[in-house]
Amino acid sequence: MARLETYLVEAYLPRTSPGGADAIAARARAVAAQMRSDGTAIRFLRSFFVPEDELWFGFYQARSIDDVAEATSRAELALGRIQQAVDDGASVRGKRAVKGKR
Repeated sequence: MARLETYLVEAYLPRTSPGGADAIAARARAVAAQMRSDGTAIRFLRSFFVPEDELWFGFYQARSIDDVAEATSRAELALGRIQQAVDDGASVRGKRAVKGKR
């Protein structure tokens, strides 16, 4: 069985888009869940939005970039690009306290 890789999706999202980043993330999550229930090894992990640049970024885990491309197409994202990413696992290990200056 092939290992799941992490991918970063970049999509254009105008600030005036109905529902904004929450709506696009909900669509991406729903599509990945449907594909997974249909037998495709894919997971939508998380996303973030950069309003200044009107860019939405989503992290996926999948066996191939083609599976992620299919998910973005089904979610009707204004796709910019998809790149393989390396996840350092920081969100899994928990948050580290940052000490301020005295």
